[in-house]
Amino acid sequence: MLVPIFDIKVAMSEGAILFEPTIGSNENGHGIRDIINGIVEDFISLAIQMPSRFDSPNGDYLVEIKDQFQLFGTIQKITRNLNNIEERSA
Repeated sequence: MLVPIFDIKVAMSEGAILFEPTIGSNENGHGIRDIINGIVEDFISLAIQMPSRFDSPNGDYLVEIKDQFQLFGTIQKITRNLNNIEERSA
């Protein structure tokens, strides 16, 4: 069974769609965009803290993460989807 990562409440108010937490960034840093950006930053931060690979004497994780075009493509896709949701709910 998969457990949801986020719990987002959706409501209609005077013809507008309201999300709780907000889809974008908000002043207290608890919007969905803030949360996703935090997860990505934490992931990259972990790679920076790894001095070298354990399975190979050469290379480091940061270089490998920067070379993961699929990862950054996925991040762009998430950002694009968040942008579309924000535009449609405005």
